[in-house]
Amino acid sequence: MSKLMHTLRLQPYWIALVILILLTFWVASGMLFAEQTDNAQARKEAKHRDAGLVSVRAERVHAQPITREINLYGRTEPNRGVTLRSEVSGLVVKVYVTEGQRVKEGEPLIDIETSDLVNRLKSAKSTLAQRKIELEGAESLGQKGYQSKVNLAQAQANLETAVSEVSTLDLALSKSTLRAPFDGIVNERHVELGDLLKDGDEVAMLVDLDPLIITADVTESDVQALTLGQKASGRMISNDIVTGTIRYISSVSDMGTNTFNVEVAIDNPDTKYLAGMSTELSVPLKTTLAVRITPSVMALDEAGNLGVKTVVDEHVKFIPIDIVKSDSQGVWLGGMGEITDVITLGHGFVRDGDKVKVTYAEGGTGQQQAAGGTPNTAQSSADLQAQ
Repeated sequence: MSKLMHTLRLQPYWIALVILILLTFWVASGMLFAEQTDNAQARKEAKHRDAGLVSVRAERVHAQPITREINLYGRTEPNRGVTLRSEVSGLVVKVYVTEGQRVKEGEPLIDIETSDLVNRLKSAKSTLAQRKIELEGAESLGQKGYQSKVNLAQAQANLETAVSEVSTLDLALSKSTLRAPFDGIVNERHVELGDLLKDGDEVAMLVDLDPLIITADVTESDVQALTLGQKASGRMISNDIVTGTIRYISSVSDMGTNTFNVEVAIDNPDTKYLAGMSTELSVPLKTTLAVRITPSVMALDEAGNLGVKTVVDEHVKFIPIDIVKSDSQGVWLGGMGEITDVITLGHGFVRDGDKVKVTYAEGGTGQQQAAGGTPNTAQSSADLQAQ
């Protein structure tokens, strides 16, 4: 031992070498222990993180081509309507129509007494004949130089006045029978047999119901998608479906509502549909891919936007709603791709970007969702908590 100590005193670098070796082993052992501790902690955190994932149930839905529509509420109106008025004065001597009767263009409605007009016309024709003779005599004398130009011009004027009077009375006599200006229905009749009419008195109201017009108001955001001649359909209060085309789009909006008036003309040859009926109007636009969901799977994001929560690579993705169409079985949403995994249960416990544990509904091909089936919420929530 003393010999070893003596040797170390003579050669001190051995001491340094030993100390270096000991320090190396100490540092290496510390790093190995730290690595083992980090790995254990990472495994522990991963296990804890996996144990804390929220379980959700999703259903895989497949998009279908759906035609986007604009749905409006309107009412039916006549194609045209007019209030017919008397153009001559006289006594109503005959009534041909009743209220509600269908008439053809040119068909007589009433007759007004014409004896006075006939007598005046006879007198006017006699005067006309006299004026012609007077003009012929004035022209003959004028050719011989016995008649002045003033008298000749006066004779010509008298003749023209007589012609005008005969023409006026002929016209009045023809107006004594009031006729329908177009095919239509006598909606109202304001006169009876024996009534004394003055010029301008109301006689009847005539309406044309073929085509029948559906009027509705469209918002300023939708009016740009409409064009004249575009196809449209309407569901009447009787649930009958009618089809037609857009014939008019207002160029100026209503100042109170900022909506634009739209008219759709539908064929109504048998006047089956009447004016003044409430109608649901539907105008088809372009066709797009959409999936049908039930309103129960809709949710709000942190900003309060309404949408649907889906699963992409085990992470929640929030998609704002784009309603293409709605019906009694659900809502068709666009912008969700051809195949989408929609969270049907548990969407209230997760947020956009969260990693989740996903289970899929049995046979979840989208058909069950399209049928509008909704599981029991209380039972499903309990199942999720159990998972």
